[in-house]
Amino acid sequence: MSSFFRKISRGGLILAAIGVFLLVTSVPDTLVSFKEAKNFEDVMMGDVEIAAGDHVEGQVPFLLDTFAIEQTWTENTSNNSVTPKKTSRRFYVMPCGDGFAGLSVGSTSASAANDLVDQTYGYFNGGAAPTAELILDCRVSEMNEELAGMFRDEMRDYYELTDQEIESLGTLLMVEPRSFTTVRIFSGAGAGFVLLGLLLLVLRWRKVSAVERARQEAL
Repeated sequence: MSSFFRKISRGGLILAAIGVFLLVTSVPDTLVSFKEAKNFEDVMMGDVEIAAGDHVEGQVPFLLDTFAIEQTWTENTSNNSVTPKKTSRRFYVMPCGDGFAGLSVGSTSASAANDLVDQTYGYFNGGAAPTAELILDCRVSEMNEELAGMFRDEMRDYYELTDQEIESLGTLLMVEPRSFTTVRIFSGAGAGFVLLGLLLLVLRWRKVSAVERARQEAL
């Protein structure tokens, strides 16, 4: 057993582990990034349908209300203090053909998203078409249970949908912005780390094995 561990390159093992972690966290989004992107306008008009795993990009033409927000803060246990809460992400209701989906928007795009919401309702009331620019590159995933519950409450309380109508929406979907260029870089780096780690493991194994054989032959 001690001989076995001597043959293992710690550096190679660490590099391979880092590579596997990067691949596990980035490959799903990398696969989505290579899919042909659907256009937001086509999705909202019902010309195309979306499903989990789809790629959607472009200008968001309309946007409805916020149904949930994500806040972050920092707790300092040494003096029991808490930093002020900051809204890091907002979740909006997005028209999607005859139904609805969720749209996740980070803090950097929140101002444009809120302007788009106001302009959307102005347009519905006879005003001009929205001009706020909200251009996103996104993946589609299934909405998690917590957000799905808030989404159903919004549909029921604000949009006055019945439980049967909410059920007819099917699997609730969330459209989430992604930096696909970064994701591809992580995937490439992960593959590189794995290959380099495996190479170091093989070289170390061969080197130590050769030394052990030479010692045995010398006896």
